[in-house]
Amino acid sequence: MSDFHLAIGIFSLAHIAIAGLGVGFMVLTPCAEFLGRTYSSFTQLAHSLTKFTVVTYTVSIVLAVFMLELFIGLYPLTNSWIFNQFRIPIAIALFAFFLQLLCLYAYYHFWDVIRAKSVSLHIFLIGFAVGFILIWVGILDGIGSFMLTPVTEEGGWAKLMNPTWLPLVIHRFFGNLVMAGYVLAGYAAWQLGRHADSNHTPYLETMYKTGFTVGLCTLVVQPATGIIYALKIRENQPELSQQLLQGIPLGLVVVQVGLLAFLYWGSYVILQHSHRSSTSPRRSLLLFSFSLIGLIACSAYPFLRQLLTMLLTMILLWKMSVTVPTLWAKPIPFLTFGRSVRYITIGLGIASIILYLSMGTMRELSRGSDTVYGVLKEHQEIEALPQQLHEGL
Repeated sequence: MSDFHLAIGIFSLAHIAIAGLGVGFMVLTPCAEFLGRTYSSFTQLAHSLTKFTVVTYTVSIVLAVFMLELFIGLYPLTNSWIFNQFRIPIAIALFAFFLQLLCLYAYYHFWDVIRAKSVSLHIFLIGFAVGFILIWVGILDGIGSFMLTPVTEEGGWAKLMNPTWLPLVIHRFFGNLVMAGYVLAGYAAWQLGRHADSNHTPYLETMYKTGFTVGLCTLVVQPATGIIYALKIRENQPELSQQLLQGIPLGLVVVQVGLLAFLYWGSYVILQHSHRSSTSPRRSLLLFSFSLIGLIACSAYPFLRQLLTMLLTMILLWKMSVTVPTLWAKPIPFLTFGRSVRYITIGLGIASIILYLSMGTMRELSRGSDTVYGVLKEHQEIEALPQQLHEGL
């Protein structure tokens, strides 16, 4: 990896972490405000989610500008080539992004004014913002997936809808929600530890339960979406499967599987604490933990890893069906009095961020030295640039 890659990568990862959280929170906001018609804590939650998104948007945009400027400055020919492939989709994406900003800022800054006239109108406004941001993200995912599985068809839309575009959109959509959910739960657990038995406890419990439930429910979907995405890559670029098992990418696979195992284990522990059954909880947790260790040991063997992941997912789904209703039916004193559960929940939030970023990193590394796999290589930029500069580009 060159210094150029590192510089772009640092700004990209910082931007993606904040932007992914923002997208996840924005998707959750209309659902929270709708539930707020019956439970007031959800209205407060919707406001908090939007506040975070608005406050961090500036930072996210600044990081994106730095990333883009580095890409344009260090790889001008590559940037021009990619832009020309997707000229119309990029224009539509920018238009959707600005419409999303308009709806989001109006939704937040005129909160009381719009809600006084119509709560439904207020919910529709953030719903439009969600729709526009998903168009923006979908087009960017199309460009990113094209760089891994390019097609030869002419036209920006044909290139955008390459074989791995839809699997990536779905996988990343749920990934945003996994990260948003666990980060929300981690923040609530941290606040519950600081403000136990305060007036904010009911609201923080709602935040915790919502975040944990969203994170867990979308987490158990991810193995299936990830397998479908991997199969699509293998179908269109079979040689990439071998590249992902060599050198640094293998280490990254082990890290990813370890983080996934921690998310499964931590979620299982929290569910165990929220529902005391007559069966032996220690024995079931021990068996689940050893199975997760086996999952990490199978990191280098895709078929075994996928098979064991699906089996563990089924076990976790069964555990959810038994314990999640109990989690919502009663207060959660284990958060205010049990430090270990609070720390585990906070760790889940941190692990979800790292896992989200590692997924994108592995996808970028899998292309090797190619900017667009099999089409545009990095050395082509270095060889062609002096001549292009001499000819005035």
